[in-house]
Amino acid sequence: MRGRVPVPGRWHKRRPGARFAVFDRRVWLLVGAMLVFRFGQGLFYPFSTIYFHNFVGIPLSLIGAGLGLLAAASVFSGLISGPLADRYGRRPVMLAALSGSAASFALFAAAGGLPGYLLACLVAGLAGSSMFDASRNAMVADVTPPGLRARAYGLVRVGGNVGWALGPAVAGLVAASAGSSAGTYRLMFAGTAALTLLVALSLALLATESRPAFAAPGGELPFTGLRAALADGRFAALLAAAFLLYYVFTQDWQALPVYARNFLGIEEGRIGLFLAGNGLVVILLQMPVARLLDARSKTAALLACSLLFAASSATLLLTESFLGILLAFAGFFTLAEMILEVAGAALAAEMAPDGQRGTYLALFGVCFGAAQGLSPVVAGALLDARMPDAVWVLQLLAAGLAAGALVILRRKVREP
Repeated sequence: MRGRVPVPGRWHKRRPGARFAVFDRRVWLLVGAMLVFRFGQGLFYPFSTIYFHNFVGIPLSLIGAGLGLLAAASVFSGLISGPLADRYGRRPVMLAALSGSAASFALFAAAGGLPGYLLACLVAGLAGSSMFDASRNAMVADVTPPGLRARAYGLVRVGGNVGWALGPAVAGLVAASAGSSAGTYRLMFAGTAALTLLVALSLALLATESRPAFAAPGGELPFTGLRAALADGRFAALLAAAFLLYYVFTQDWQALPVYARNFLGIEEGRIGLFLAGNGLVVILLQMPVARLLDARSKTAALLACSLLFAASSATLLLTESFLGILLAFAGFFTLAEMILEVAGAALAAEMAPDGQRGTYLALFGVCFGAAQGLSPVVAGALLDARMPDAVWVLQLLAAGLAAGALVILRRKVREP
């Protein structure tokens, strides 16, 4: 039976005449959890390559191999975490993910060479962001009515972006004031592990389970829903479009700073400006964008997202100025990103049958991991070959193919 999703407690709907939506307290708990979790990640990821190359002595190519291992493990994690969340609940999977993530950061802090680094990458991929995101998104969908889901996802995302903006800034200040030594970096990585454990403890004490009472009946194996989800033609079309859109999303973050510095000669300070512009726009506009999307077709929103990504890539093809890059990245790209992250998850939740919401949302999340594993490799090869225009042409092609898949999907999905 579709449409009725019994959960512990009631959905918190907007009261007549109320200006703001009223969300379940678990949504607010996840906003705080994401802020602290992403803050901790911000202490680690921007500086991890510097530490492992300059202080541990791992070649950059092998650091890249470790990140590839992490991406591959996160895809596998996404495939299993959704069915597990549907069978055993969102809360235990979230807690397992956060505990595993804390362990991985502790392993990174202790790693003294390549074997330790690769082990930490494997643990981070298997029990980390991918598993946490799948169960977290399922909980948000469980406790939020369809008409508020885009706003709920947007709210959680703003919390994560605030944390991600603060983390690297604090890490940079710590490294500058304490001196860029191996001990300083290890201390920051250990701090990330401690913050992640703090998030796990807070959710263990404060967050109650949200899994629908009739999800994943006892006689059903946890992974039978995986095959059914992949056989759903509408959902398969959404996954194809999502992979193509995330290809553009993940590739820009990897390729654009290198392109701006090495091909256009833009100095690091100005590169930091357009990267910071992205975060600022997300913090300011994510909720208004999400509010706009809640009462409208998510498929049409994703179609607009693909056109915005295409506009960003076309701008990078046509201009080599700093203002052009600012418009392409902090403008078109950031608007597309804000739509993709909330409309995509909301549409996946709407498509999911009762009892398979975790599986559908985890598979949607796998699209990010799969794209993240491929796009930097392609961009790196093209930039090494001094063919930067080919990067943006491929992105245009990916955005166009995604738009085609979404046009087909829109004919098959009933939406506002």
